[in-house]
Formats: sequence, structure tokens, C-alpha cells
Amino acid sequence: MSINGFFLLILTLLIGMFGYFEPHERQKQEVREVPLFELDQFVIYEINRFKIERFFQGVQGKRFIDRYEISDAKFTNNSKIMSESIHSDNALYKENLILLDGNVHYVREDGFQFRSSEGSYDQNSSRIQTQGAFLLTKDGNKVEGSHLDYNVNLDTVSADKVRGSYQFN
Repeated sequence: MSINGFFLLILTLLIGMFGYFEPHERQKQEVREVPLFELDQFVIYEINRFKIERFFQGVQGKRFIDRYEISDAKFTNNSKIMSESIHSDNALYKENLILLDGNVHYVREDGFQFRSSEGSYDQNSSRIQTQGAFLLTKDGNKVEGSHLDYNVNLDTVSADKVRGSYQFN
């Protein structure tokens, strides 16, 4: 048998095997994103030379490439004139935007507070927004409504379907 005949036989066998055996599709596997790290019962501080500016804490936290996911989250900001904090069942923290879900409770040092089932807090523009119902309270005054838009820097509130009760002294 010549060398050309040998390679022709090998080529014929390979083509025959390719035709005889059908290629199988790989089983499709669900790709699940894996966090870079996970923390339980944690507190993370942001400190400048003079004081603790911000901190956030939670029962469980996951750090992904582009975000944090935190359960039983509490964010406190001491960098402004008045200290403020937000607590919620679940939070997603991404690029200075905090998306809150479940039992959202915002409290400011002067007693201003509101509650909602969901919301978002943009740290760059200092705006808190909710799409659903909310309850806002301060010094015995109470306001209910939907779609809250609160600008922390300007101390202005806008909302839809507002109903309130005020205490006059």
C-alpha cells in the first residue's frame, strides 16, 4: 500500500465516521451569576479624616462586578447637615443608586420620615422616589399619597393623590 492510498483510506474512514455519527447538541445549562464575595451580619463604613460619612449594614450581602445586593439593609448618611437613614428588606446598590424593596423606612434627624413598600434613592441628586403608596410623617403631621418625589437638598416633596392631616399649635 502506498502512502497516498493510506491517507486516502484514513480520509474515507473519517468522512464515513462523520456521516455515521450524528453530532449531539450540548445540554443547555443555566448560567448563574456568581458573586465576587458574600458577607453575613456586616457593617461597611465610609470614613473621611474627621468622621464616619456613610455606612451601610445588612444581614446578608453579595458583591457582584457591578452591584451590591443586600438583605435587611440599612444605609446611613452623616455627610449632610442632618443625618439620614433608609432601611428596607432588600436593596440593590449600583453606581450611587439604591433600589429598595419591602418595608422601606426613611428617617431624618429632625423627625421627618416616610414609609413605603418600595423606592429608590439617588445619592448624586439626593432624590428619593417611590412609585406606590407612601406615608410621610413629621411632628404629628401625616401625609398619604402615591408616587413620592422627595429632594433632600432642596427639602421639597411632590406626590400624587395626596391626603393629609396637620397639627396646628
